[in-house]
Amino acid sequence: MTLNRRTLLAATGAGAALGMTNGFFPAAASAAEETSTSPNESHVLGYIGTGIRFHTALGGQGLEFGRAKRVCDVDATQAGRALQKIMDVSREKKYPLNTQIHEDYEHALDDKEIDTVIIASPDQWHTKQVIDAMRAGKDVYCEKPLTLTIAEGTLIEKVMEETGRILQIGTQQRTEFGSRFVTAAAMMREKRVGDLKLVTVCIGGSRPAVEMPKAEPPKHLNWDKWQGQCQWKDYRSLAEVTDVEGWGAGHPFSRAHRYYRWFYEYSGGKLTDWGAHHVDIAMLAMDKLGDDIGNVTIDPISVEHPVEFVDGMPQSEDRFNCATKFSVMVTFADGTKMHIRDRADDKGFENGIMFEGTAGRYLVNRGKLVGKPVEMLKEKPLGGDPYEIVYDRPKPKSHMAHFFECVKTRKQPISDVRSHNAMLNVCHAVNIAMRLGRKLTYDPATRTFVGDEQANTFVSREARKGYEVV
Repeated sequence: MTLNRRTLLAATGAGAALGMTNGFFPAAASAAEETSTSPNESHVLGYIGTGIRFHTALGGQGLEFGRAKRVCDVDATQAGRALQKIMDVSREKKYPLNTQIHEDYEHALDDKEIDTVIIASPDQWHTKQVIDAMRAGKDVYCEKPLTLTIAEGTLIEKVMEETGRILQIGTQQRTEFGSRFVTAAAMMREKRVGDLKLVTVCIGGSRPAVEMPKAEPPKHLNWDKWQGQCQWKDYRSLAEVTDVEGWGAGHPFSRAHRYYRWFYEYSGGKLTDWGAHHVDIAMLAMDKLGDDIGNVTIDPISVEHPVEFVDGMPQSEDRFNCATKFSVMVTFADGTKMHIRDRADDKGFENGIMFEGTAGRYLVNRGKLVGKPVEMLKEKPLGGDPYEIVYDRPKPKSHMAHFFECVKTRKQPISDVRSHNAMLNVCHAVNIAMRLGRKLTYDPATRTFVGDEQANTFVSREARKGYEVV
């Protein structure tokens, strides 16, 4: 069965700092200053979270399909930058210049004119904001990873079914990057490596530890709200910016902004960063994204954390704590093995997915799809379009365009919630095994660990009062 028949079609039809009360600033322009509205405008957007993903992708992509009325971020500086970008694009597209920015995301949800919300907040906020948005009657695009814990995925699925809203996850490798990844998945479906022996997934290691002293949070950042459901921690930061170029550069090492991902408190390190992309494609290719795949054994062969762990909990709060090096063997009920590693020098690559079988092997990452089975496609092409083979869907124009098409048709998207949770729960389970330092057996049907009471205490977390996820 294809992913689409098992999970996608089954889901189809589910049917601050500035002390201002209503926002950081008043409306960007009065009604008299508005330009004419585009005759093709069909959506009114609310943005929640305006960091690097907003600026590198989501901001511009979303504005292709409608105007942004409200932008929400607990960092006033980030919100101001986002407002400027939106104003510039809005002038070009002749959208009304009335975008407002707010610290509290509820302003976007309370606005009845807004029909679509795009979420790119830190990971610990995703579940609550997604649930609140769907209950407010909004369709939602949310960046990966969707959840902070295994239990959160179940809550989201329940609310999605209750509300009938469309929810797409930002796992763009399912639809973009020159169709390399969907082609790799289609090749697996057609057994182009013969009998599968091993899938190796390399996702890099988390950031090495950097000691950070306690510091006063920046005046433009509401540190209390930024932490959301997580246990309150002192803000920590270096005084100077270390990363002056590259992805997300421009912020000092701290517990916030781009570096939150290296704390288990707020995220899951590389397992929920690159793992949410590459483990996703590996399990998609193996057709392992259902709840009926049987128990999964997770064996942390070797793991290096930058701090000491006791009973799965980091013992230092002044530095990053996610695993920097790891080698974890994941064995599915049918014997299929997926080796998740920070890098694979012995196989000649450090980022990507390698499929190995009795008839050869091939490697896919964002830059290439190579190997003898790939070369053989010239002589023996795939039996159809890879999107039809894997998803029973035609190729989308883009990930964002696919989302808005699904909003129109009311069909759940290719990057749907249930298959995303099935993959991400395995990533969460790997993190739990690495933190506890022992082999675990995870049951996808019950979303619990078999015979391990301590491991099951990590399936959910108690949220801080006032930020409960319900």
